[in-house]
Order: sequence, then C-alpha cells, then structure tokens
Amino acid sequence: MGTFITTTDAISIAVISDEIRYFSLLSEEWKKLIVPVWRKYSAYSTIYGLFVNSQLMGGGILFNEMPPYATLFEKNNAVLFQKGYLYLGYVWIVENYRNKGYASTFLSLLKKEKPNQKFWLTIEEENLRYFYEQNGFKMFAESDGIKTTKEWILIYDN
Repeated sequence: MGTFITTTDAISIAVISDEIRYFSLLSEEWKKLIVPVWRKYSAYSTIYGLFVNSQLMGGGILFNEMPPYATLFEKNNAVLFQKGYLYLGYVWIVENYRNKGYASTFLSLLKKEKPNQKFWLTIEEENLRYFYEQNGFKMFAESDGIKTTKEWILIYDN
C-alpha cells in the first residue's frame, strides 16, 4: 500500500509503490496509455493514492519531466519544469466516489504534503477548469484548438 503520509479523519494519501494497484482503477483508455510506458516514466514519477478507510479510491501521478504522450501544446509549456513545477496527471477517483469531494480532498492533501511545491496540469474538458480553479489552480495557457483538441494548462503555485 505505501506509507501513509497525510491524514484527515478516515481519508489519507500515500505514495504507492505497487503501480498495478493504482492502474487497475483507471479507465481502459488511460491504462492503454500509461501501463506500456510506465517502466520508463517510473524513474521520475510518483504515484499518490487516495485512501478512504484504508481502501484505495483514487489518486494521481506527479511527473518531474514531461509525461507520456505529451501534446505539442504541453511540450511548448515545458518551461514550467524549469520553474520548479511538477506535472500532475492521471488524476482519478473511483466512479462511485465522484462528486462527493474526494478529488478536492486529494488535491488538498497533496498540497499539504508538498507545501512549497508548484504544480501544473492539462485539461481537455473545459468544465474541469472550474473544479481546478475552485481548488486553487489558475489558468496559465489555452491552446487555439484549431488543429487539435482544445487544451488548457492550469497552475498551482501556492
């Protein structure tokens, strides 16, 4: 399971060393993206799990370098790594636990665990922008969406 690092009531986050356990929660689409390349990316990435009553219910992956399958838009903003940001990707909450505040709790506990850390992430669904802004992230860049899917980069810089 990993070592519990931050706790609030019966909800905790922990670094997960058993990546298969976390990947089993992800959508089939995301599994197809991350599982085949994980060995390469695991050297500079950390999986944080969200546990509710000791049961893994979600989490996310922090990348110290560009995540797999980065788009040109993301690569064009890779300067954020040089500015001390970590990329937060593959944020996932088990379907039965969605819309109950667990994703916000995960972000809150992650920020508490890494109080001086700056984060960036990319979304392709504009409705997620409001969620991340409610959790302290700010708009950093927006793609033109002409040749590819529209994307937004949000940052959190404590």
